[in-house]
Amino acid sequence: MRWARLLSWGGAALLVLQGQLALADLTIDVNSAALVVVHAGTAGGDTLKQAGKDIAAPMMVFYAQNQTEGIPGKLTDTWYVAGAMFMTLIQYWQASGDSQYNSIVSHDLMFQAGRNYDYFDSNYSQWLGNDDQMFWGLAAMTASETGFPEVQDKPTWTSLARAVFNMQVGRWNSQSCGGGITWQIHPWQAGYTLRNSISDGGLFQLAARLGRFTGNTTYLDWAEKLWNWSTQSPLINTHTWFVADSTSGDNNCTDSGNMQWTYNYGTYLAGAAFMYNATNDEKWLTRVNGLLGRLESDFFPQTYGSVVLSEVSCEGLQTCDRNMLCFKGWTAMWLAFTAQLAPTTQATILPKLQGSAEAIGRQCDGETDNLCGSRWWQNTWDGIKGLEVQMSALGGITSNLMILTGTRAKTIQNNPNAKEQYLDTYSDDTPDALPTITTGDRVGSWILTVLWSLSIMAAAWWLMKQQ
Repeated sequence: MRWARLLSWGGAALLVLQGQLALADLTIDVNSAALVVVHAGTAGGDTLKQAGKDIAAPMMVFYAQNQTEGIPGKLTDTWYVAGAMFMTLIQYWQASGDSQYNSIVSHDLMFQAGRNYDYFDSNYSQWLGNDDQMFWGLAAMTASETGFPEVQDKPTWTSLARAVFNMQVGRWNSQSCGGGITWQIHPWQAGYTLRNSISDGGLFQLAARLGRFTGNTTYLDWAEKLWNWSTQSPLINTHTWFVADSTSGDNNCTDSGNMQWTYNYGTYLAGAAFMYNATNDEKWLTRVNGLLGRLESDFFPQTYGSVVLSEVSCEGLQTCDRNMLCFKGWTAMWLAFTAQLAPTTQATILPKLQGSAEAIGRQCDGETDNLCGSRWWQNTWDGIKGLEVQMSALGGITSNLMILTGTRAKTIQNNPNAKEQYLDTYSDDTPDALPTITTGDRVGSWILTVLWSLSIMAAAWWLMKQQ
């Protein structure tokens, strides 16, 4: 507890310091060649990489402040958001080359895998949903594809992603609806009978990415199975390309929850793009185009020039909860994957990502600390702050970096060091616990945070000397 209090105090002090000294007002200009980030108060312009650094810095302060009792990778009142943050940071690292957070990501991402290395530890397993576990699997998958450094004497990142896949396909539920993955994992959980798009679509994407990365057709077969079930259920309408949020097993999946969220479209879209790239089958390109057309028409409102991504179901009234605040950032990166893996979509996607990046630059001027709000389309900061909106904005910037730098998801063939290490399949009924949090873990995390804080202080001192 003492280390946790020190870490929280250090993060709070750093936030105050940054609020006093950090530069503000990111202006992102788009031209035919590139996106250029111009800092107020600087001569000339930096690249998008600088914008990523400015947005990531307060995000990591929020991360340090909101860890549950100093547990690495565990945020208060949520578990999966940190996994999604690591997924975003790994993609940002690959696209920008900024490795300053790699040691934190590596340690905390591996720590939360638990003793069985399956992201299903006994501390959380009684209340987890399939979508919670799935995001950690996607984080591990992203580490595999980007060539993120492996951890010595630990399973490979691919092994961790594969363990999540194995557990989740073992939960295929044919008791109603002809199959599908339920939202919650255990029958006693409220919402257990629901099948939702992010759980089924997330597993579909994970299977497609594993199949493309490893060349193992078992994963591709499962991706096909998940897609077919989704389109035969109310989740995906292949005539209108409407993606429902959920459907209920209590009604044998004859109804649908029709709230619209970007990430439901994004997860199926990216999965279809990975399948197209892996198989070169034109049917997957048709599916990519269908989903992309609906996402484009519904989530890039004409009011904002049709080029700014918006979570339309909650942004207008500012009713987005902490989960909804995250969705756009992931969707932007999944759009970037789509543009890379299905090149004919680039003409549609690039202006959307560029327009969103410009909007992020205008929105991220909160409290003179590059704090980002939720409404990218609003020209000034909307007052919402926290890890989730910083992560979303970082995803929007990263998506543009992915395109500009040409970074894309690798395959095992051109990333030979990321070989699969097969793990046993563990029962959902007997999950093992997380490793014991040692004094070394807490001290190590605290030291990393202090060193990072000192580097920020040094930079701030240097900036003052220049004035």
